[in-house]
Amino acid sequence: MSSDLTINPLPRSALHRVAGFSLPPGQAQFSGLPAETMGRAPADRDGHVIEEDSAPVGFFAIDQSYAETHEFAEPGALGLRMFLIDHKAQGRGIASGACAMLKAYLAKTYPERSLCYLTVNCRNPHARKAYLNGGFTDTGALYHGGALGPQHILRLDLR
Repeated sequence: MSSDLTINPLPRSALHRVAGFSLPPGQAQFSGLPAETMGRAPADRDGHVIEEDSAPVGFFAIDQSYAETHEFAEPGALGLRMFLIDHKAQGRGIASGACAMLKAYLAKTYPERSLCYLTVNCRNPHARKAYLNGGFTDTGALYHGGALGPQHILRLDLR
């Protein structure tokens, strides 16, 4: 990938920048679109935009109180949610590239935090591979609290 990939905060007032995103049917079950899901998300869930050559191509949210609702996460750990790449931008390595940038980006954006967790559905091997290639490690445990079946629990050390 020869393009310029960046990640930046995306305040709720700027969600219109990612309002045109779509997902193929096989992926839509695993992640809601930012404009709809962030509208009902808790106030301490922060949006972030993935940009390729300054154009929005992806989105994710960071849940600052993730550990309060997920007992497997250490106190104070962040939670990565809603990671998605717009359907039109898929297949170019953007997800893998963005995942590889997450550790440095999150460490800089949330300097007081040392861990980030996520859960990825066992039926979503491509996403799991992108996260693992980006530096997440599989804890070996499964989360059974999701609506679509068991999920792998992955962890990223931000230090």
